[in-house]
This record gives sequence, C-alpha cells and structure tokens, in this order.
Amino acid sequence: MIAAAILAGGRGERMKPATDECPKPMLPVGGKPLLEHQLEWLKRSGVTEVHLCVGYKAETVRAHFGDGSAWGVSLRYSLEAVPRGTAGAVKDLGDWGGEDLLVVYGDLFVDMDCAKLAAFHRSRPGAATLAVWSTDHPQDSDLVRVEGDRVTGFYRDPSAEPRGQLALAAIWVVRRPLLDLTPADAPSDFGRDIFPKALAAGLALNAYRTQETIEDVGTFERREKFLKKWEKRTP
Repeated sequence: MIAAAILAGGRGERMKPATDECPKPMLPVGGKPLLEHQLEWLKRSGVTEVHLCVGYKAETVRAHFGDGSAWGVSLRYSLEAVPRGTAGAVKDLGDWGGEDLLVVYGDLFVDMDCAKLAAFHRSRPGAATLAVWSTDHPQDSDLVRVEGDRVTGFYRDPSAEPRGQLALAAIWVVRRPLLDLTPADAPSDFGRDIFPKALAAGLALNAYRTQETIEDVGTFERREKFLKKWEKRTP
C-alpha cells in the first residue's frame, strides 16, 4: 500500500475558541482525537507509513502520538516554519518513498476503502486521482466538473451549476509531477491553485466518485451534526 500524508497544520480559525489551546485535528470525537481515528482507519486500510504535516501547536500532536507505534503505524513529522498551504506542505515532504502518495485533510472523519481507491488510481494515467462526492455545503466547497472519470474544471459559485454538484472530498492520490507545479517559496492550495494549474498545463486528473464515509467536521456546525450521528450509531 502507498504512504499517506495527513494535513494537520492549520490554525483552525473557523473552530475558535475551541482551537485556542488545542489544534483542530486533536479535538475529540468519541473520547479520542479525530486524528487518532484517522490513523486507525489508515492502519485498517493497510497504510502504515504516515507523514504528519504539522504546524500550529505541533508539540501537542507529537506528544500524543510519538512515533505512531502504539497505533501500528510509522509516523514522520514535517513541521511548517511558516504556513505553506495544503499543496506546499506536501511538496515540503520531499521524498515520501514512492511515486504515489495518499493525501488526507486533518479535519475529516473517514471510513472508506483505500485499497479500492489506490487500485482505481493505479489503473489510470494522470497527475492525481481526486475523490469527489455530492456535497451538502456547496457554498464553501471546491466544486468540480466531471466527464466520465476525468475532472474537467473547477468552480466556487454553486449557482453556476445548480444540479448534480460534485465537490472535492479532500482525499486524493498524487503523483510527483503534480508537485512540480507547486512553488517552493509561496503558499499554495490544491483545490484553488494546483489542480486548476494542472488542467491548464494539460495534465489529467482522475475523478473517483464515492459515497463512502467522509465526514467534514471542520466547522462547529458540521462537527455538531456529525457528533449527533456518532451518538446514535449502532455499537
């Protein structure tokens, strides 16, 4: 299985004041940090090499997880001296030990089949494979146009295509050529900067449609909605 990178370095501005003392990926879900759920999911999926891209209150993350051995994974930390954005943080990893890398945002609760995503990715050429889904919050999502299994465009205004809206699910598998488009000296974001730049450069981006469990808990409203579902889950 490929290595993974979890983007866990943001300041969590939308979750203040809860994030004044605790980084967003460390906020609890079911009695343990969200990031712990992510590591357990990756281990179940066969992913054991995990890079944590940390920044804000990185010491809190490192103190809790150490080298990751308690969760059956090997953790490597990449510390942002200055904010680099989602794509910049991944570029700064340098060598991750392979051609492909699974990228996961640190404010997601995920339970999906990584092996199936990886097999889909391996079966197709292109610079990256992007998980896309039908979103219930298009107003603050990176929306995508898809034809067949290819992403053909990006937009931010939900009124531009009011039906059948698909959004980036903040999980993707990237190949090294994509990171060549990422500046080494300025912040950059996958959804807003690098993926549109890749299309403009003629690089193919694959669309992996999924309705598996990918819950965005990056705002108070969405977190509370998810926690209510969590409390009602079947043991």
